[in-house]
Amino acid sequence: MYKVITGFNNYSDPNLDVLGNSAVTDLTANAHFTFVNGELIALTTNQNTYHIKLAAVATGNALAVTEKNIARKDLLASLRIIAIQVNLQADGALLKLQSSGLPLATVPQYHAQSAPEGFIVDNGNSGELYAKVNKSPVGDSGTVFAYTLAANTVTNPEQWTLKPVNSHSITLKNLTPGVEYKVSAAYKGNDEDDLVWAPPVNKFANI
Repeated sequence: MYKVITGFNNYSDPNLDVLGNSAVTDLTANAHFTFVNGELIALTTNQNTYHIKLAAVATGNALAVTEKNIARKDLLASLRIIAIQVNLQADGALLKLQSSGLPLATVPQYHAQSAPEGFIVDNGNSGELYAKVNKSPVGDSGTVFAYTLAANTVTNPEQWTLKPVNSHSITLKNLTPGVEYKVSAAYKGNDEDDLVWAPPVNKFANI
């Protein structure tokens, strides 16, 4: 979900001044957001004070630097409160967030997964089967969902016995020797979409 940054401690003094001014300008009379507890008033006041104190630092006066640092702390606090409110009220709506004058946080890039490639099922030891798939072509964290159950009972893989693993292979253990099992697999997409299944493979567990 999209959101704006809520912490700005790493901003330089000039960049913080630009950010504060942008937030005040874009949030004033912004129909997407309502601040009922004076958050925007406080931000406007603290931004104006910071802008004045920052300009005064050019005199080289030690007191001016101290006052600027105090004003910076107040502005950072106001920006954090405003950013939290923006995230709550926008609820992930990109256009609303972009209208706030606040920078967007880095958003994970999601990729839809296809059905697994190179899916094979081989015999293992007695009462075992070995299932393997290729690495996902769009990239994943190494997690494969393998599902198993006795053949000819349930055809929908979503209702099969879940065997999650953190690699691209799994040894299915504690099966009944001599019984035919149906095995399928799906990549775990980081977008949490519905899993896309490989065609099931029927295999007898070794005796």
